[in-house]
Amino acid sequence: MKRGVLLFALLSMVIGSVGLLHGQKRGQQPATAPAATDLSKLNIGRMLEQMQATTLETYTEPPSPLQVVVQFLQLRPDQVGQLEQLLQARQSAVEPLLEGIQQRVNQLEALLNSGGSPPQIGVLVIQIHMLQLNVAQVQQDFLSKWVSLLDPEQSQRLEAVRLAASLQPVLPAFQQLYLF
Repeated sequence: MKRGVLLFALLSMVIGSVGLLHGQKRGQQPATAPAATDLSKLNIGRMLEQMQATTLETYTEPPSPLQVVVQFLQLRPDQVGQLEQLLQARQSAVEPLLEGIQQRVNQLEALLNSGGSPPQIGVLVIQIHMLQLNVAQVQQDFLSKWVSLLDPEQSQRLEAVRLAASLQPVLPAFQQLYLF
């Protein structure tokens, strides 16, 4: 029984912390983000019209996430090339780390199922945690470099996306109560 509870707790911890790969904690800003952004200057309606017009004329199938980002932020061709390089570098750095995490999780499961020693289990948990921290650092470095590529208007658009993402969890409550 104790092993089952321990296995559940450890796997929950491992699975729960994989979210580090997806960036920062909600509300946390990268070091290079502008301190204050005046979102009132953004003409969201005009930006959406531009995106929809371009999407309808250019694509017969849904655009890729990269295409959406390029269109919404209105990235220049040189910025697109740099972003693609950054994405590739991040992928190359993160893949071996994720493989290492998966290998250690498998080892951890095997040890827990076979009654492995607590010191061995502890070592694996620490190794998994360290690899997760490495993944988070790679992501932070990537975000720092990515944000530094943007001009002020593009940074402001990115800030609008961050704001929208932070509001997404509360939106259903406002919709259900018809508060807008």
